[in-house]
Amino acid sequence: MRLVKIALLATALSLSGCALLPENGVRAKPIAPPKLAQTLATDSQAEKIVQEWPQAQWWQAFRNPELTRLIETALRDNPGLRVVSARLTQAEAAADFQAAEMLPSIHASVELHHRRFSATDFYGPNGGKTFTGAYIDPLVFRYHLDLWGKDKAALEAALGQEKAQASELAMSRLLLSTAIARSYFSLCAAGEDVELARELSGKIEEKHQLAELRWQRGLSNQDPVYASRQQLEAARQRETRTRHIAQLLRNRLAALAGQGPDWGKSVRAARNEILGYLPKPETVALGLLAHRPDVAAALWRVESAAQRVKVAKTHFYPDIDLVGFAGLRSLNLKDLFLSHGASVAYGMGPTLTLPIFEGGRLEAELKNQEAGYDAAVEGYNDTLLTAVQQVADSLAEWRQSSEHEASEARALKAAEAESGLARKRFQAGLSDRDGMIDAETALIEQRLTASELHNARLLAAVGLIEALGGGYENSEAAALKNRMIR
Repeated sequence: MRLVKIALLATALSLSGCALLPENGVRAKPIAPPKLAQTLATDSQAEKIVQEWPQAQWWQAFRNPELTRLIETALRDNPGLRVVSARLTQAEAAADFQAAEMLPSIHASVELHHRRFSATDFYGPNGGKTFTGAYIDPLVFRYHLDLWGKDKAALEAALGQEKAQASELAMSRLLLSTAIARSYFSLCAAGEDVELARELSGKIEEKHQLAELRWQRGLSNQDPVYASRQQLEAARQRETRTRHIAQLLRNRLAALAGQGPDWGKSVRAARNEILGYLPKPETVALGLLAHRPDVAAALWRVESAAQRVKVAKTHFYPDIDLVGFAGLRSLNLKDLFLSHGASVAYGMGPTLTLPIFEGGRLEAELKNQEAGYDAAVEGYNDTLLTAVQQVADSLAEWRQSSEHEASEARALKAAEAESGLARKRFQAGLSDRDGMIDAETALIEQRLTASELHNARLLAAVGLIEALGGGYENSEAAALKNRMIR
């Protein structure tokens, strides 16, 4: 009963001793997800192409074992990704530490001392004497009474930071995997372009030889020789440039995978067939909250900042700790265990700390945390708008690449037909060899363009996957906005 009275008295003192809490100002507010109905309505085939979001291991949908090997190696060995993973471990440890702060603490204390008491102080008969004693407390208890929710808010803030860091790790994994996919698809295209460029050089060299032969026999002037020589050197430069690009892409893939340059030479390039990737139109805007790691991270930062504001507000109220101890205390070591219980000491009760005058520290800290909350909210708003823009841009890029590749397929078919007719005319003696070579050269050029556009569509597919979050899933983040403080 006595402890209850003490607790009630402490509570009364707490309520009367609060520092003056500033009035709430105008806080930033999260925006609603922008609508994409009109943007998505421009693609009438969206529902037919794909009926779901990308899966977690989206790269497996391309059915390319080498791409899968590259991405899995990078997710395991990339140093930059390990740095982000280490930060997540730090955030988890900080959350665990904050959770432990909500539990009672029990520890032991031993103090040995040799002291002399002043003869002119108030020590009575012990004044002017020297003692060698000890305080042995095998049980020291402390528990913070979280009357204002300070510890809970601090824990929620730490958990918010942990979840934000987990989302950052997911975003880093997404960016790394899509960077691998882009580089690999570009390498595949470069490998095909090298072969086509070599074939193109061969055709132009064949025409150059014909021009030289005609000039040497006096059948034509030297102008065709110079013109074909320029074309030949340009084709060889193109081949060399494409080989150089392929080598740089191998080096880049090796670095992204956390390996040395020699490792990149073993990467096997293979042409990939394009797959469709479009989301359900009605789920894009709201789905971004759960499927974009950067949006989820921004949401968790807002939640964490909101909880830190709550912690700053609790600093204006009294702080109460329940403390206690039990042990042995004596000024003389010889009496410590031989005093038949006289050295036993114990105590228990609340300790109260009242913020009366802090020189503006509490107001400054609250203002700082509120500004941090506003910054987190505006950061979320900016991230959300950027995410929606990236989805719209990726959809536009996808549509354009699809249209271009379809048009190029028709152009390639026409070039193949023209090349076939030119060969038949030459074989029938209806045209010279130059006409056949020109048609074959035009066909190779068309194949190079087709390869470029095919690669552009693959890159557009990867871009759309990245814009949609790459299979990331966080339903908690989607529901978090409903309970954020305003």
